[in-house]
Amino acid sequence: MLPIARWAGLSLTAVLLSAAFAWGTPPVASPAATPPVRAAAARSLTLDPPEGPPGSTVGVSGHGFGKCTRAGLVAEPQPPDEPAGPAEIRVFWGRGGGGQSTVTADADGEFETEVTVPSDAVPGSRDVIALCTVNSKVTATADFRVTPTPRPTTLALDPAEGDAGTSVTVSGSGFDGCTADDGRAGGIALTWDDGPLPGVTPEEIAVDAGAFTAEFTVPSDADAADHTVTATCAEDARVSAEQSFTVTSVPENQPAVRLEPSSMRAGGGSVNLSGSGFDCPEVALSWAGEPLATLAPAQDGTFDTRFDVAPDTAEDSYTVRAACTDDPGTGADAAFTVTGEGPVPPSPTPPTPTPPTPVPPTPTPTPDPTTDTVPVGLVVGSGLLGAALLALAGFAFLSHRHRGPRWVRDHVSSRPRPAPGATEVAEPSGTGPPTRSVRLEPHPDPGEQTLKEEDP
Repeated sequence: MLPIARWAGLSLTAVLLSAAFAWGTPPVASPAATPPVRAAAARSLTLDPPEGPPGSTVGVSGHGFGKCTRAGLVAEPQPPDEPAGPAEIRVFWGRGGGGQSTVTADADGEFETEVTVPSDAVPGSRDVIALCTVNSKVTATADFRVTPTPRPTTLALDPAEGDAGTSVTVSGSGFDGCTADDGRAGGIALTWDDGPLPGVTPEEIAVDAGAFTAEFTVPSDADAADHTVTATCAEDARVSAEQSFTVTSVPENQPAVRLEPSSMRAGGGSVNLSGSGFDCPEVALSWAGEPLATLAPAQDGTFDTRFDVAPDTAEDSYTVRAACTDDPGTGADAAFTVTGEGPVPPSPTPPTPTPPTPVPPTPTPTPDPTTDTVPVGLVVGSGLLGAALLALAGFAFLSHRHRGPRWVRDHVSSRPRPAPGATEVAEPSGTGPPTRSVRLEPHPDPGEQTLKEEDP
């Protein structure tokens, strides 16, 4: 019994000591909830454009520079009423610096500035660095690709002057920046005084290593003056060059064309085309650069023909050209417009009206005084009399018709009398079969029968 009692005492002592310790120990306070910390934006630089030649300007945008303040590396928090202001950020080019800019970030840690690509920068990749002046750990870097300095675009004409109809060779250089979206070389378009230049060979001028060569013919209708020839990249109008050509003289009998009408409502129609001054054996006609027809002018250089405008031709302005086939530069153009409104026709001279011959009015006939007028009462009375006669005739007809069974039952009664039975009685006829017959059947004698007509 002693071991069990000892064990029970020790257990009770342990329980009492545990309760006393738990009662005397103060509860542990749960940690206070802390507000969520806003994640700081990652530091980065954005360049616009990301590439360019030496001397070009680049836009720089910085993000995540909120820790660049005048507090520097001091760990003590600043009083709420005296916050640390932003510190300066230096933006510069790596590998020797140059073209640096100084800026400060806003409350969101962002900034924008510009830097210039050093003039001695060689083609290739180069770093743009943004560094906080008081905390070197707050920094970011972006890569910029330096491209070769483009050559200036030039345009040369050979010859640079001449008569109308002169054939000219044009060559251009420095068009390296004329490229298509997929990186291939672009195309060049030639214009004459900012207008289309027909007869260009080839029609689509391709750029090869930044250069091109083509030929054109001075328009035959060009005035004797200075004219501007422009070469423009079809993919980027900023890449262009121009040169002047001087027309020294023009032919006395210049080719000319005329359209009648010169405009037409959409839907198609026929147009008359006439020309003069075409001293050549054959003339080629074209519509918006597309061949239309060929014809031989008369000995005096004139021609007159017609062509049809397609019904599905869109509303726009089109160039109709007539040029000699052996000399495309000898020709003339005329503009034809397809619009939603038809050409205004010439106002015709109104004819002189002829006064109409007066027609005598037809006189209203005067009623003949000898004509008798039938009184209305006579007409109405005659109608009523006729209706009465018809009613009497119908009554007479109905009164002489055969009496029906209902009338006989209401107006005739019979009483049979004793008499010998007869089976059939026929009314003789002197000319044919009996007109009527009566069949009698014998029955028991009911007594004296009388027949009296009650309503004759």
